[in-house]
Amino acid sequence: MAVNLTALKTEITTDPTGLGYPGQQDHACADIINLVRAAIPIDRTTIPAWEIIEATVPSEWVALSTQEKDRYAVLTGAGTINPKGPNTRAVFLAMFGPATTTRDNLAALQTRQGSRAEQLFGDGTVVTHLEIAAARLV
Repeated sequence: MAVNLTALKTEITTDPTGLGYPGQQDHACADIINLVRAAIPIDRTTIPAWEIIEATVPSEWVALSTQEKDRYAVLTGAGTINPKGPNTRAVFLAMFGPATTTRDNLAALQTRQGSRAEQLFGDGTVVTHLEIAAARLV
């Protein structure tokens, strides 16, 4: 997603979340806005299958029916999984009940730590020092 220079200017001049932009040079502002922070969750749009496999408790997988194991193999065999897809979500919820560690582990995979730039402008956004400089001129 493109960086909106007007919104970026507002961000760095008002510092609404108190990250410390005022008085900083362009490079420092870029570093601050791009810093990944635990307090900024970003929804993941894809999860690599290996992370799903690592999140699965072996004893809970063993307890699955043959049909559920086959479905699990198909989903993880796809390479990546869309955690927001309603069909994929329904399948995993059906496989692993509410009292399972695997369900909790899979829920934790749905978000990741992100930056203020991503929070403002979208997943994967990195603001450059040149964009900071341009925003100051808007």
